[in-house]
Amino acid sequence: MEPVTIKKAIYRGTIWSLIDNFARQMITLAVFIVLARMLAPSLFGLLATAILIVQGFKAIAFDSIGTALVRKKAPTDIDYNTGFWTCVGLSVPAFLILFFIGPFLESWLDAPGLSQVVRGVSLMILCSGLSRIHEARLTHEMNFRPLAIRSFISVVAGGAVGIGMAFNGYGVESLIAQQIVTSLCEFILLWTLSKWTPSFQVSRASFMELIHYSKYVSTTAATNFANQNSDIFFVTYYLGAAASGFYATGKRITNTLNIVISTALMRVSLPAFSRLQDNEVQLRSTYLHSTALTAMVTAPMFVGLAILSHDVVLLLLGEKWLPSVPVMQIITIIGFLTSIGYYNQSIMLVKNKPQWQTRLALLYAVTNIAAFVVFTRYGLVFTALAFSLRALLLFPVSVWCAITLISVRWRDYIATVMPSLVASAFMAVVVLFASTTMTETSVIVRLPLLVAVGAVAYAVLLYFVMAREYRNLVVEFAARYVMRRSLR
Repeated sequence: MEPVTIKKAIYRGTIWSLIDNFARQMITLAVFIVLARMLAPSLFGLLATAILIVQGFKAIAFDSIGTALVRKKAPTDIDYNTGFWTCVGLSVPAFLILFFIGPFLESWLDAPGLSQVVRGVSLMILCSGLSRIHEARLTHEMNFRPLAIRSFISVVAGGAVGIGMAFNGYGVESLIAQQIVTSLCEFILLWTLSKWTPSFQVSRASFMELIHYSKYVSTTAATNFANQNSDIFFVTYYLGAAASGFYATGKRITNTLNIVISTALMRVSLPAFSRLQDNEVQLRSTYLHSTALTAMVTAPMFVGLAILSHDVVLLLLGEKWLPSVPVMQIITIIGFLTSIGYYNQSIMLVKNKPQWQTRLALLYAVTNIAAFVVFTRYGLVFTALAFSLRALLLFPVSVWCAITLISVRWRDYIATVMPSLVASAFMAVVVLFASTTMTETSVIVRLPLLVAVGAVAYAVLLYFVMAREYRNLVVEFAARYVMRRSLR
């Protein structure tokens, strides 16, 4: 594929991927806000723990196989068939194991009601095993429109069922039903929209290649998952389901922003980088541009959310969720690093260095778990601090791995992200000062005003500190917009 064609595919894929993630996350967040005002925090703690187990298996098993296919330059139908039946073969025993160990988990974690939730959401594993390769095929083709349609319909259906059941007096059952209906709809829609039906034409060579590559990716996924989510487990174990509900909620909005923006770009970057893996100059340029553009979007979002966390929680969720505010403020600060760190993972994968990513993820997981074992017993704030400080201290290692593989200098990388950081710091000062003048203003008025003030402050300074090529693009875009308006 020619570089110009790749760029068009990247832009088109990015737009549809953003729509996909935006629809899924925003609707899911809206459903959560409604349910959070109707149900107790402890129920969300139970759901967070159960989903943790299911999502862990999906990331380790199914996503590693899907990634192994997506990163290939030209996977064949035999490759896809082999991946499909491998996922199906893994999903059935995983479902049975999870279904039968539910009571043991409930007893071990001393979390009454957990068994029912675990058994309910275990059905999600079957749905995911039957549809993950369909998603991988669409992703490799950079055909994200069907995925966006899938997300919109499935989360609306699941959310409607969950809210309807909660309104009629159901408790944790409404949360279980929401997850199951969403997964069933995703499974049906992926099979319908992908227009691909797997066959029994498989290859032992393809299977061995998938397993060989997936073993690195799955190990990385396991350690990444432990790194990113083990805090929920330790909070449930040491502090209980209610504390887990507050902690998971504190992370939720931050994770929503990350998924909406960063996961969309990560989904596009892996197939895009894979097409450029033999063109070092183009790959290096695309990596730096992708990092710069993502930083421009995510840095102000996460800094702004950290500053405005109290108002956001008070307005959206109500006073009963205010204990989650300190967690949100602390974890949101490192959300920016997570957003641009996804590109480092893509570079390691397309450069056939999955073992680097595995070792890096293992380092993250070991240090995270050690910190949680020591600090979680002291409360939610200490847990959040442990999570964030580890991420901040070890992020440069991830950057070094990526820039070493594609021969990028440190000063070039720092120059790529520095304008966004400087503009975000300026925005933070302006918003904090403005907030001191609005202490008596209603939160429903104060929050949008502060967001607007911050957006203007950030945009103005960013324009003057960003690289000239981006400034020229802004001027060109503004000129085209004015011209179109004048022609109407």
